[in-house]
Amino acid sequence: MKAAAAFIASIAPALAGTIDDSLPDSVYLAYGQQFAPFTRRVEVVGVDGKLAIGSGCVIGDRWVLTAAHVVDNAVTISVSGNPVVTYWQHQDWESDRVGYNDIAALYCKADFSLDYYPPLATSGDTVGATVTLAGYGVTGRMAGGYTRSDGLLRAGTNTIAGLERTLIVCGINSGSSPREYGIAPGDSGGPLFVGAGSEARLAGIHSFTMRAGTGPLRSRNGEESAHTRVSLFVRWIDRVRGMVR
Repeated sequence: MKAAAAFIASIAPALAGTIDDSLPDSVYLAYGQQFAPFTRRVEVVGVDGKLAIGSGCVIGDRWVLTAAHVVDNAVTISVSGNPVVTYWQHQDWESDRVGYNDIAALYCKADFSLDYYPPLATSGDTVGATVTLAGYGVTGRMAGGYTRSDGLLRAGTNTIAGLERTLIVCGINSGSSPREYGIAPGDSGGPLFVGAGSEARLAGIHSFTMRAGTGPLRSRNGEESAHTRVSLFVRWIDRVRGMVR
């Protein structure tokens, strides 16, 4: 357990991702509003005094899940203006092993008082499943990669391409799902859902993007995104939540 603090990292950490070149941005902005109540901005002031923005998912009255790297070496953290009182990074997360066990639980000062909190997935996070991703931050078209940040929430879809250790892996490929979406710097800590509507369950936490070979990562066609697989951490999340009464 640590007192409030946080920072945003990446190997190309995840912003409000890249979108399919054939679709208008309004499609992603409108879809994002379905997830706005529980997809929140995580605002972090690091030891260098700079403000960084990530994303998180509200899972209980005062509880938020995000990526461990988002809250590493922080001085203060708030979730949409709600101060974080204390937080836990998973004990097996290591900053020099990007992505593995990249999950953190935040306990906030004020109650979010939502009518609905998305349940945690214990199944359904399988190869071939269509998923929804949401987050705040940098955006752009998949053909060229992210180019700008406007601070707006977007959401789109993707397909689980593989499962690797503690990660869900998705491809970034225009047109491969109805509202193809690729995470970019700033989406870090945001949610990946399996199921739709009232059946949606939180299955992943955005962690990083990657590609074979060398060169800059821009969340473009041909890159991949990695998300912490929540179903592997349900017992840890329950244990942490049990520490606060």
